[in-house]
Amino acid sequence: MKRRHIEDEAVGQDAFLDTTANLVGILIILVVVVGAKTKVAADKIGRQTAAEVQRAASETQTAAQAVAQALVEQREELKRYDFEVAYRRTERDALLARVVAMRSAVEDALAQADQDRREQIEQQRRLDELQKRLETVREQLGAAEKRPRPKIILEHLPTPMAQTVFTREFHVQLKNNRLTVIPWDRLVEMLKSQAPLAASRHRSRGDIDDTLGPVGGFLMHYRMVPIPGGFELDRFELEPLPDAPAETLEQALSPAGRLQVELATRNPAETVVTVWVYPDSFETYRQLKAKLFDQGFLSAARPLPEDVRIGASPHGTRSAAQ
Repeated sequence: MKRRHIEDEAVGQDAFLDTTANLVGILIILVVVVGAKTKVAADKIGRQTAAEVQRAASETQTAAQAVAQALVEQREELKRYDFEVAYRRTERDALLARVVAMRSAVEDALAQADQDRREQIEQQRRLDELQKRLETVREQLGAAEKRPRPKIILEHLPTPMAQTVFTREFHVQLKNNRLTVIPWDRLVEMLKSQAPLAASRHRSRGDIDDTLGPVGGFLMHYRMVPIPGGFELDRFELEPLPDAPAETLEQALSPAGRLQVELATRNPAETVVTVWVYPDSFETYRQLKAKLFDQGFLSAARPLPEDVRIGASPHGTRSAAQ
C-alpha cells in the first residue's frame, strides 16, 4: 500500500511538471508573437514619425525663408520711411520759417496800422481846431456870413502823366464790376519758400510746372526753367477760384470792406494800388481811382483781355501809377 501510494505521488508530480512546461511553452509563444507584432508596429510608427519630422522640417524651412524675406522687405520699408521723414521734416522747417516770417509781417503791419491810426487821430484833432477857428472867423464877419452862399465843388484828379512804380504795390482785381483783393504778397512769399524745394525734387527734369494755394481764393500756377547751376522763375499766373471773395465798390470801400481794411494798414506815400481790370469794369475803375485819390493813394491800371489771367514774369514791365 505504501509503495503504491508513492507511485501515485510520482505520477502526480510528473503531470504537474508537464502542465507547467506546457504553460511555459505557451507563454514563450505568446511573447514571441507579441514581440513580432510590437516590432511591426514600432517600425510603422517610426516611419510615420520620420515622415512627420521631415514634413515639419520642410514647413519650418519655408517659414524661415518667409521670415527672412519679410525682414528684407521691412528694411526697405524702413529706408523709405526714413527718407519720407527727412523730406517731411524739411517741409516742416520751411513751413515754420514761413509762419515766423508771416507773424513778423503781421506784427509790422499792426504796428504800422497803430501808427497810421494815431496820425489820423492827430489830423482829426487839427481839423477840429481849424473848424473851430473857422466858426470864430465867421461869427466875426457878422451879417455878411448869415446869407448862405452856394458851394462850388471842384474835383481834381492827377494828370494822366504816369510814373513807373518802384514803391510797394497792393493788387486788386476788377471783373464784372466787382472788386477782389489779391493775396499777392502771401502767394509770392509762398513761391519763394516752395520753389527751392520743387527744384531739389525735380533736379533731373526740364521745365518745372507746379501750383500753389489756394490762398485767399486764388491759385498760383508757376513755371521754372533750368539754367546753369539750378532753375529760375519763368513766369506765374493767378487763377481766381469760384469762391474768391468779390465785393461791389461800395462794399469794398465800406469800413468793414476788405479793400478798406487793407488800405487802413498801408501808408499812401509808400503804396500804389495796382488794379487788374477787365473790359467790363473800366467805368468802375474810374470810380475806384477817384476814391483812392481821395484817400491819398495813387493807382496803376493793368487792363486785361477777357480770357487772360493775371500774371507776372521777371522779364515783364512794372506798373505805371497815376
